[in-house]
Amino acid sequence: MSIVNLMPGAVALADHVLNVSPEPGVSLSLSSPLDLLAALDQWRSLVDDSAFYLGVETNSAGECLRVLAGDLIESADDFWSRLPRLTHDPIKAILSQPSPQVGQRVLQIACDEGQSRWLECRVYYCRINTGELRSLLLVRETTHEHLSLLAFQQEKLRAVAYERFNFSILELILKEQDTVKVLEKIVRDIEAMHKDVYCAMVLTENLGKLVQTVIAPSLPPALLQTLRQLQLQAGNGSLATSIAMKQRVIVENVMTHPYWVNHREAAFASGVQAGWSEPILNADGEVLGAFALYYRQPQTPSALEQSLIEQAAKLMSIVVDRHLSQESIQSLAYLEPVTGLPNRKRVYEVLQQLRSQPVVGGEHWGLIYIDLDHFKWINEAHGHTVGNILLQQVAERLQKVAEAHFIACMGGDEFLVLLSGLATPADKALQQLWAMQHKLQKALERPFKIGSQKLPITASMGLCSFDTLTSGDKDYVKAADIAMHKAKQAGRNHACLYEPGMQTEIATQVMLEAELREAIAQQQLRLHYQVQVDHTGRPFGAEVLLRWQHPQRGMISPLQFIGVAETSGLIIEIGMWVLDQACAQIALWQQSLKTRELSLSVNISARQFSQANFIAMVKACIQRHQINPNALRLELTESVLLENVDDAVRVMAELSQIGIQFSLDDFGTGYSSLQYLKKLPLYQLKIDRSFVNDIVTDSHDRTIVRTIIAMAQSMYLSVIAEGVETQEQMELLLNNGCRRYQGFLFGKPLPIEQFNTWLQDALT
Repeated sequence: MSIVNLMPGAVALADHVLNVSPEPGVSLSLSSPLDLLAALDQWRSLVDDSAFYLGVETNSAGECLRVLAGDLIESADDFWSRLPRLTHDPIKAILSQPSPQVGQRVLQIACDEGQSRWLECRVYYCRINTGELRSLLLVRETTHEHLSLLAFQQEKLRAVAYERFNFSILELILKEQDTVKVLEKIVRDIEAMHKDVYCAMVLTENLGKLVQTVIAPSLPPALLQTLRQLQLQAGNGSLATSIAMKQRVIVENVMTHPYWVNHREAAFASGVQAGWSEPILNADGEVLGAFALYYRQPQTPSALEQSLIEQAAKLMSIVVDRHLSQESIQSLAYLEPVTGLPNRKRVYEVLQQLRSQPVVGGEHWGLIYIDLDHFKWINEAHGHTVGNILLQQVAERLQKVAEAHFIACMGGDEFLVLLSGLATPADKALQQLWAMQHKLQKALERPFKIGSQKLPITASMGLCSFDTLTSGDKDYVKAADIAMHKAKQAGRNHACLYEPGMQTEIATQVMLEAELREAIAQQQLRLHYQVQVDHTGRPFGAEVLLRWQHPQRGMISPLQFIGVAETSGLIIEIGMWVLDQACAQIALWQQSLKTRELSLSVNISARQFSQANFIAMVKACIQRHQINPNALRLELTESVLLENVDDAVRVMAELSQIGIQFSLDDFGTGYSSLQYLKKLPLYQLKIDRSFVNDIVTDSHDRTIVRTIIAMAQSMYLSVIAEGVETQEQMELLLNNGCRRYQGFLFGKPLPIEQFNTWLQDALT
């Protein structure tokens, strides 16, 4: 066939222009047109099976001087007209010799959408006696099968190119003192080795919590601006997730992956379809930033590309580490950057100095480890700038109260006060330690004023007392930290004294968090569905409930792991997955006449609800699955709403406008104040199971239930009772006006396959 018949719209570069090694029998020291003819003769044996081929001699401008071989090519003037227009620029680009060492180059171009037919273009370079550059261009049509060997050769050559790249950058690191120049060189070289890729590097500060510098010389403006304003939290794009999780993140298609919900507009405007990222870590495993590759087509990296990503991140780590100024190193070594207080490293040095000082008798010391409660929520709701100002104000208050003692910031929202020279004996020293804790707690009770906002915050504190005679090598900072975590478990805004045995308990929690991370990665989480029925017993919906199918311990109740998920932040990723699965199930139900009217209730955690992108995430999920928003019911607890009533009203109002319904879960167990209840755009109140359990035998519970039902009716709200297990409970609820129920009387939580089978019978 003639090349004229190839599909121009399907032409695409299949690989970069690569320098290749001499083939057997091919001379690269071509010195005259006669040598070009020799190369042409060697090539002729390969074109027997080609539907199209041509060989021409050109000058450096790509002008055809003569036709040496060709299919339907009659003259030099006919040459370019026989090639699709989209191939002209790539072919002309390889007709110019880049350096004296290059003897030939190879280019592959797809001929059709299926990419089963390709053009293989080879250029051999030489100079004639006058010194003028000449080229032999050989083009032939080939098939995908024939290209496998060539692809293997090119992969080997790319590996060599990566190795040369590594050595050249290492040499530059030794010579160049300008950090930015070296990093820009790395970024540009990587882009030069890959077609259709943008490379970017982000340096962070404040232990990987804030973007400090973005190096991305070729990145389109929309995506560049996104990186400069990026909030570094898991689930917020490939790069931010990579930094937050300290692990490689590969997103094959940014238009469908949930990590990119907030950045799809920028990606679309930038022509980006895939986003890969690798964290940049120092020798201690601390985050310095991340390195990212953005591709214009959806794809995942080959083994060689993954190796490149890892090598590039290591090179960047070397550059950043080496080029930090001595002043910056000193500052980072001993001062926490946000508050300016001594950091964790300095704390241990001071403790070592105290231990090494000669003392007469036993001198008592005390440690108070302080962690701000729900500080991450403030960052998520108000931004890192407000969060940093809050940390600075906390540091100032601590210094005023404990100015005679050593105060440090252990990183993020954690502080430590070291009290030395306490009284003896030990019980008096402990009294002084508790007295200081009360002063610190009282100092933090007053709301912090930041701009026009007043932000209340509490703190959990761990205490530890010891003396010079018994201190030994024990890590008392760790002991105080353990006591602080115990205080958090007690309900926050508490203080706890370290006792032997606590470490084992906290270690169990740490292990559970690690296992939960593994459970997410290994897809061990499961969803069960519990039916919701009306007073006739007919199903009208269900609640989706989370379970953990542990490979060794079997099914784990959410009561055992939700708390860990909340404190670790994993609840955000888990909540996003649950919501996506729920919407996918609604979409399936809406395809059937029997089930299309069913609603599905999903529990939303406080951390999830307070995310700045929560509204966008929910809307994107609904749009992705093309469901009727009326079928989705989001269940919130009173504690979630009371964190910030005005923000809660705003979020609920915007989602209510598109048809999403809100249910107030566990109603009656919290504040249950009409003052805030009347502000909320609610659809339903859910009577907590604690009132339903004893409704038959306890008159107080019956009174509470009647009051809740009457309140709901007066506010035109639907009401549903959970935990209904007996016919007597249902009849009492029905007699008092509650017509919707959920509980074991009607059905236990089931996996979706069993639930759908049961549902088909129930709806018959």
